[in-house]
Formats: sequence, C-alpha cells, structure tokens
Amino acid sequence: MSIRIYVEAYSGYKANERPLRFYVDEDSYEISAIQDLWQDPNATYFKVRTTEEKTYLLRYDQCEDQWSLQSGFDGEELLVRPGIEIVPVDPETIQMAISRIAACEQCRDDDACLPFDSIIKRVMGRLGRCDFMMSELARCPNCRALINEKTFVEPQGEIGTGVH
Repeated sequence: MSIRIYVEAYSGYKANERPLRFYVDEDSYEISAIQDLWQDPNATYFKVRTTEEKTYLLRYDQCEDQWSLQSGFDGEELLVRPGIEIVPVDPETIQMAISRIAACEQCRDDDACLPFDSIIKRVMGRLGRCDFMMSELARCPNCRALINEKTFVEPQGEIGTGVH
C-alpha cells in the first residue's frame, strides 16, 4: 500500500536528488538522515529517518515525477489514517474549486504547491481531517489536464498556500 505525498527535495546535479521533508495531509516530517537508497528501473527508494526518530520508506517515480509513502517501517501508522472522514464532492463544488486555481502540476510544476483537495476543503468549509472522493475528474483551467483530489495545483492569487 502507498499514498501520494508532497516532498521538498534537494536538487543538485539532477532533480529530486534526495528528500529533505515530506507532507502527509497537513503534517510535515523533517528528514534527519537517509538510511538507505536503492533503485529499480522506474523509481528510486529512500529509507529515511525523521527528526522524531521514525523510519519511513519514500518512493520517487522518475517517469511520473511523483513521490509516495510506501508501507513498511513506521509508515504503517501514517497509511492507516485513523479518524479520516471520506467526503463525496459533487460536480458543482468541483467547478467552484476549479475557479480558484490558476494551473496544475502538468503545466506549472514549479508553482503547483497545493493538493487540489486543499482547495476543495476551503470551498466546502471543512475543518479537521478528511479525504475527498470527487464524483468526476476536473480539468485544469490552463492546460486542460485531468485533475484528481491529490493533483498539485497553483492557487489563484487570493488563496494562500499555508506552506511556509
């Protein structure tokens, strides 16, 4: 099992050379050490230790340019995600959320810093931990690429990212 995550990574001679910090929902995990590293034909795996002394397995898919948290080690407790409510999202709410974004990770990767579900959360006025299940996929207003709940988007100017 795995879930898609946002990762701040060091980029030296190549992009996403090593992870520095990762985010699951609204929680941030700072990486204090990379304990192991290996590759398969499509991805690089990082066994990392956080400043809380927890060990996680992160996967970077080079072809898709996506990070995920894999099961194993202390990651199991994050994958369980207890107490998270699943909230259905109707087409009208999806359209309202689309009107609040400028672009997506496909057309503006450097500026796409917020998962689309964060925009949905604001539109719906939801508080607390929840996951959204969209009734249909959305389309980026800039490039028309498909957008799901976890696609990173660039919010329009008046929406703050909440990421510092």
